[in-house]
Amino acid sequence: MSAILMIAVTAAGLSIGETREITGPVQILQLVAGAAAIVTIPWRYRYPRAFGLVAVLSANVSPLTSFLPLVGVFVVATRRRVLETVLITVLAVVGAAVNFAAIPDWQTMWAMLLGATTLLVTSVTAGLFTGTRRAMVDDLRERLTRAEVDRALRDEQARIAERRRIAGEMHDRLGHRLSLLSVHAGALALRTDLSAETVRESAQVLRDTTHRAMEDLRTIVQVLHDPPCDEIEDTEDLTAVEALVSEARAAGADVSLRSTALLMVAPPGRPLAGVAYRVVREGLTNAARHSPGAPVEVVLDGRPGRDLTVTVTSGCTGDLPAPEGAGTGLVSLRERVETLTGGTLAHGPLPSGYRLRAALPWRKESA
Repeated sequence: MSAILMIAVTAAGLSIGETREITGPVQILQLVAGAAAIVTIPWRYRYPRAFGLVAVLSANVSPLTSFLPLVGVFVVATRRRVLETVLITVLAVVGAAVNFAAIPDWQTMWAMLLGATTLLVTSVTAGLFTGTRRAMVDDLRERLTRAEVDRALRDEQARIAERRRIAGEMHDRLGHRLSLLSVHAGALALRTDLSAETVRESAQVLRDTTHRAMEDLRTIVQVLHDPPCDEIEDTEDLTAVEALVSEARAAGADVSLRSTALLMVAPPGRPLAGVAYRVVREGLTNAARHSPGAPVEVVLDGRPGRDLTVTVTSGCTGDLPAPEGAGTGLVSLRERVETLTGGTLAHGPLPSGYRLRAALPWRKESA
């Protein structure tokens, strides 16, 4: 683009008769000065003010650069700075008036000055429009860059949240299975008076529980490989709670389940029932891990239009010290309770054990 502009300015300057008339060293110096000014065109945007000043002044020195001020005012106008644009335009018009002052016919002089002024104003207008367009393009590019950065940040936050969710789900699912394995294996290790039949039955329970744990692990691994979707949903219902309690009993836990008859006649829908299931599972897991062998009571109560309360109360045993847990299960459960249902989760020690209680708003339309 710079080369084309240099050729155009040079050709336009050579079309003036004064340029073609070289009668002495003065004309040669004028041509050299004009050529030097034209050579600065490639640096017009790097040094716009200096280039504009050189372009305007060179037109009064060399006829070869008679049209270079058009380029100078255009470049300065693209910066969209009012004072600079007005000053360089006035200077260019004054320079043209000085050049045309030698014309003896004043009508011709004013006509040529008017034409030059029109060209300069047109060049300034084009420069302002070009500068505005460039500013808009730069703004759009900046917005696009920011949007891409924001999208990348949101994607990364979504991935982090998803990893946390999967980690919490893995903790909930496998933690419950492994706690049952630990309880039953501990019973086998401490009891030396068990019959061969009892040992076989216990081994079968361990095998079944291990198989279910492997199925849960396989499900979560499949989630990590498949495209993101609603892979792990709260699809369990209150029937799954009964199965969960039965499974804990089969592993040797002393678990009782109490629920109002209304829950069996008109059970809550999903995801409310799924959250209730996870509260019971977390309670049974913690009871098996921290108080193995202690009695556990699961109570479900509520009706549409009020809260569905889920309470898991476990006793305490002095046989084994309670291990320290990471607490991620309760954190994940609290997020699920508050986010999916708008409910509350409370947990803490009792004089004779530990209690986990969730109050889940049960709207009539979700029944």
